[in-house]
Amino acid sequence: MEINIEIELIKKFLVITGVSILSGILIGLEREVRHKPAGLKTITLVTVGSAIFTFISKYGFSGSAADSSRVASQIVNGVGFLGAGTIIRSGLKIKGLTTAATLWIAASIGMVIGSEKILEGILGSLIVFFAITILRFIEKLLYENLGIFYIKVKYNLESTQDNLNYQSIFEELKNKLHEINIEILETTEIKDGVILKLKGSKNKVKTELNEKLKSENYNIKLYELNEF
Repeated sequence: MEINIEIELIKKFLVITGVSILSGILIGLEREVRHKPAGLKTITLVTVGSAIFTFISKYGFSGSAADSSRVASQIVNGVGFLGAGTIIRSGLKIKGLTTAATLWIAASIGMVIGSEKILEGILGSLIVFFAITILRFIEKLLYENLGIFYIKVKYNLESTQDNLNYQSIFEELKNKLHEINIEILETTEIKDGVILKLKGSKNKVKTELNEKLKSENYNIKLYELNEF
């Protein structure tokens, strides 16, 4: 069997894989620093894999039946499965949405690079990196200015009676929050408790945890924004 070595094609392949590796590292850096499920290695592999698949769809098949768009659609489907695996829901908390979206955008950047749009791929990677970094800062600043935060309330089953009405416990907490000017925006029931989205002074809640908000019927945990 004769093996044809196309030097120009090899050069293109090396450029594409090299650029896609660098782009994946750039996009995955923020996720890795924040210790997310899909970090540096995963996002880099997704970027490189998408680039290689796109490159193969362009040069690896020939004939009238060849259709490179089929490969592209399968990349999108495959990344969708990967993204779904990073999303976890627990009560009000939904973790992994940003990581899933990052995998999705990393695959699209890889496809751009694989189609030999090198400059566009590099620019896209830079845009994504700065978007993730800057938007995280803006989101945190916005929440702090609006005074929005979350608390998790777990009912203390050991200190309660079997016939205790959980609603009365919630009303007790609601009245205490009202006394310190904290507004309840959303309520989500969980097993043996509730998660509340609040508006007001988070520092005030911290101060009153062991005073006005203290009760033998429940325990309160403050959530940070980065836990969501």
